[in-house]
Amino acid sequence: MKRILCAAALALAASACHEIPQDAAKPYAGKEDVQAYAGDLFKGDKQKYEQALAQRAQYQNEYNRTGGAKQ
Repeated sequence: MKRILCAAALALAASACHEIPQDAAKPYAGKEDVQAYAGDLFKGDKQKYEQALAQRAQYQNEYNRTGGAKQ
């Protein structure tokens, strides 16, 4: 009984030390990402896209929406 317990403990300890490889078996085969500003709305104009994001952020700013900001 002691021998079986010792063998089981040894097997458990040995299996816990085994590291599974983390590298991918093959490279990602999905479609390539496109820039967010490359669509029909901005037609590749990054500056226009960044201005639209900044303006949208101002609409979501609760301090500005409630009139708390001095302009």
